[in-house]
Amino acid sequence: MGSTLFVGGPTQPGLSLHLEAPLEAWETRNVGPLEGVAVMGLHGGAGASTLATLLGGSASDIGRAWPISMNTWTGNAWPTPVIAVARNDHSGIEATDRFIRSWASGKLTGSLLSALVIIDASPKLSDGRKRATKRLLRMVPRGTHIPWIDAWLDAPPDPARIPGRIKKIIRVLNTPSPTT
Repeated sequence: MGSTLFVGGPTQPGLSLHLEAPLEAWETRNVGPLEGVAVMGLHGGAGASTLATLLGGSASDIGRAWPISMNTWTGNAWPTPVIAVARNDHSGIEATDRFIRSWASGKLTGSLLSALVIIDASPKLSDGRKRATKRLLRMVPRGTHIPWIDAWLDAPPDPARIPGRIKKIIRVLNTPSPTT
């Protein structure tokens, strides 16, 4: 999908003439005090657990609900950086589109969207899925794409054998975005 590691889009929520709020609100959940980065799968099988493992100890797979982390001293929401994850199959593209529209509508508060990671759902992508992936990645503050890794179907990622491109992506994701 190209050599660029990350693409950027709007840094703050905001709907445009071509982007309407979804009919159904994205689920939110109080996750209590949470340090580090929250990795949120946008649908079942998105790859959030794998990405959280790759990111290391500072990342937590928090499920599919937008996290609201509460500061234990003040009782106020603590703006946790969130990395949203999806596959680029039909259900992943649909879920990502709905999530982005929820974020853009300003309804997801209490945390900050740091990045969107879209992981290939198969070794070969149709032109339509490539276009959808590129379009969605440009609609968030930071967007990146992880290609299909066949070996990850048989065993968890081996840190000694992670491709250089993915190591660079992980390094950038572990760095707070300008909006976090």
